[in-house]
Amino acid sequence: MSTKHIYEVSNGLVEKAVYGAAASNPSLRVFSPHRVVYDASHALDKVGIIAGGGAGHEPTFTGYVGRGMLTTAVSGDVFASPSAAAISSGVDLTPTEKGLVVIVNNYTGDRLHFGLAAEKARTVFKQEKKGKEVEMVVVGDDVSVGREKGGLVGRRGLTGVAFVCKALGAAAEADWETKKLGEFGRVMVDNIVTCGSSLDHCHVPGREKGDEERGALGPNAIEIGMGIHNEPGVQHIDDKPSSEDLLKHMLKLLLDQNDKDRAYVKFEKSDDPVLVINNLGGMSELELFAIAADVKRLLQSEWGLKPVRVYVGTYITSLNAPGFNITLINHKRIQSATGSDLLSLLAAPADAAGWVGVQNGWSDKASQSSLDDDLQESKERLEAKHKSGFSVSGSATSGARAENGPTCDAAQMGKALQSACEAVIEMEPTLTKYDTIVGDGDAGETLRGCGEAVLAALKENKIPLQRPTAALLGLDDVLESNMGGTSGALYALFFTGLVQGLLSSTKDSSEAASVKHWGVAAMSALENLGNYTPARPGDRTLVDALDPFCRTLDEEGKKGTAAVPAVQAAVKAAKDGAERTRDMTARLGRATYVGETKEKVPDPGAWGVWALVEGLLKSLE
Repeated sequence: MSTKHIYEVSNGLVEKAVYGAAASNPSLRVFSPHRVVYDASHALDKVGIIAGGGAGHEPTFTGYVGRGMLTTAVSGDVFASPSAAAISSGVDLTPTEKGLVVIVNNYTGDRLHFGLAAEKARTVFKQEKKGKEVEMVVVGDDVSVGREKGGLVGRRGLTGVAFVCKALGAAAEADWETKKLGEFGRVMVDNIVTCGSSLDHCHVPGREKGDEERGALGPNAIEIGMGIHNEPGVQHIDDKPSSEDLLKHMLKLLLDQNDKDRAYVKFEKSDDPVLVINNLGGMSELELFAIAADVKRLLQSEWGLKPVRVYVGTYITSLNAPGFNITLINHKRIQSATGSDLLSLLAAPADAAGWVGVQNGWSDKASQSSLDDDLQESKERLEAKHKSGFSVSGSATSGARAENGPTCDAAQMGKALQSACEAVIEMEPTLTKYDTIVGDGDAGETLRGCGEAVLAALKENKIPLQRPTAALLGLDDVLESNMGGTSGALYALFFTGLVQGLLSSTKDSSEAASVKHWGVAAMSALENLGNYTPARPGDRTLVDALDPFCRTLDEEGKKGTAAVPAVQAAVKAAKDGAERTRDMTARLGRATYVGETKEKVPDPGAWGVWALVEGLLKSLE
C-alpha cells in the first residue's frame, strides 16, 4: 500500500476536492465555508435530496450531486462527520419548496449531526406552513458485523448508500412526495446486503506513514469486513485464500440463511438480484472486472441466482484502500413492499459526475463560475433565506420559535444557565478522571469548554433570556460551535427537542413557564433524542441520568408540585441513575472497547448530566 500522495498534508485538501467535484457540472455551486455543494438548477417544485459525511469516500457524496441524484451534499473532514451548522447551511441552500429527504450512512456522528439539522428543518418547515416535510433515511447494509456484535448500533453503511442516493434522486425528479421517498428509501435499505474485503488499510494524507501507526496488514494478509474508516475487519486472515475461496466465503456471509446473525435479506432463486462490485479506491480495474465475472458465475452455480443488473465501478471508497465490496439488492422484494420499480429508478438519467458523465448543460463557451462567484451567490441565497425568517442555518434566536412558547423571568433564566455552567466547570477534574479510566479522557474538557463558552455568550448578551425558547435556541447556537463529538450532538438534539416541546406545551404565548411546561418539554426532548440514538437506560451513557430526570420532572409537573421540590426530586433521580452506571457494562460509545477495570466509576456522560442539573437546582434554592 502506497503512503505517498500528491497532497502530503490534509490541510485544504477537502476544500479543493469539493470545488473540483462541483467544477465537473456547470449547474453546481459551492458554499466553501461549510463545504456544501448544491445543484442551483434543481426545480423548486421537486423534493430536495441532501446527503453527506466525512471526506475520503469519494465519489460519495459530492460526486453524486446533480439532476436525478442528490440536490445537495455536505462534506466533513477526512472520515469525520460535517457539523450540524454546516449541514444546516446545506439545508437552506437546497432549492426546494416541496420538502427534504436526508440520506445518511449509519455512523454515530453522521446520524446525530444530520439528525440535528433534520430536526431544525422539521421545526422551521412547520412554522413556514407550506406543507414541506422532512424524511430521514439511514443506510446500513454491511453484513460482516452481525446482529450480536452490531448490537444497538446496527449495520454500517457501505456501497448501498450510493444506490439509495440514485434511486431517491430519480424518484424526486419523477415528482414523488417526501413521505413516499422516505418510505421507499427505508424499504430499500432493508433489502440491501454488502460485504467487503481489503488487502490493506488505506493511508490518510498527513498522518504517520509507519505500518504500525496505520494498522497495515502483512504482505499476504487480507481482512474480510474491513470498514471504510480503517476499522478492523470481522475476520483477519494472515495467508490470503485463493480468489475462488475468498469470493465463496463472502457470498456465504451475504446469502446463508442458516447464519441467523447475518441473514438480513432473503433471496429466492427467482429474485434476480442487482449485483454491485465496488472499488474501495486502490483496486485495479483489471481485477475488479475479474471479480465481477467470478461473482456472477458463483451466484448462479452456488446459489442459483442470476443478476438482473451488474454494476462495476467506484461508488464509495476508503481513500486508496486496495479492496472491494460485493453488494446484492433484492429489487423484487422492494417492489412487492412499495409497488415501485427500483430498476427503472436506477436506469433513469442522472447528471452526477460520480455516477455517469454529465451530458447536459454545456455550451460552446466556458460557463462555469469561479469560487468567489459561488461564494457570493451562496451568501445571497442564505441571506434571503435568513431574511425570510424560516432559516435552518441562520440566527435561531431571531425566528418565530424564539417569539412563542411560555415566558420566563429573564434574570432567573440567566442565573440558572450561569449556575449550570459553573457546576460543570467545577466538575471537570472529576469527569476527566472518570473518562480517563473508561473512555478517551475528554468528557470533562468538552463540558468545561462548552460551559465557558456559554458564560462568555451570557456576558456578551448573545443569549436572549426573555423567553425559554429563545434562551434554548441561543444556547444551541453556542453548543454547535463549541461542543463537538457525539456528546455535543446529543446535547444539541435534546435542546432542540426542548424547544419543540415548549412550543407545543401552550398556545398562550403570555403564559409563564411552570414545572408542567418544562416536564412536557423534557419528555418531548427525550423522545426526540431517542429517534437518533439507540442509547436507553442501562446502556451506561448520559441517558442513564437524563431519562430519570425528565420522567421525574414530568411526573412532578403533572402533580402540580412547586418548582424547587420538583427539581429536587428530578435531580435526585438523575444522580441515582448516574450512580447505577458504576456497575453497568457499556454497550455504546468508545467505552465499549475498554475492558473491565478495577475501579468502579460512573459513566462520565451521566455524571456530567447530574452535575449540570444540580447546578440548575442551586440557582433555584
